[in-house]
Amino acid sequence: MAHDGQDLAFQLENSATIVDLLEKTRGASAALKVLFETAREQMKSEVVVDGKTSGKLLEDNQDAAHGLAWLATYSTAMHQMQSWAEKLEADGEFGEIEQLLHQIGCGEYHAQVLGGIPMSQGEIIRLGDIGLLKTA
Repeated sequence: MAHDGQDLAFQLENSATIVDLLEKTRGASAALKVLFETAREQMKSEVVVDGKTSGKLLEDNQDAAHGLAWLATYSTAMHQMQSWAEKLEADGEFGEIEQLLHQIGCGEYHAQVLGGIPMSQGEIIRLGDIGLLKTA
């Protein structure tokens, strides 16, 4: 194969992967789950009356409910990515490419949670929109 100007020794010695990646992403995944659980409890306080979900209150809080569903999706996806990465690690197959995929996926999902989760082309939900940051 033709040499494209990249020094292989440089590539092998200077990995872009984060040190202790699985430990850090495990903590990030757990934190995202706690964030979701907190948001879910906040939503319950907004839409549940006498132990039952109020259709009117749910409709009044439709944007927040939709955002909560997206946050649940992101939390579940992070958990699944972490399980995938840990299985690969246990099987001795968590190479640099897999590590980078995991690192990018986790980083992007967390960046979106903090900055705003795109729910459609023109609809973004932010933590303040679901009652988590009253001064967002």
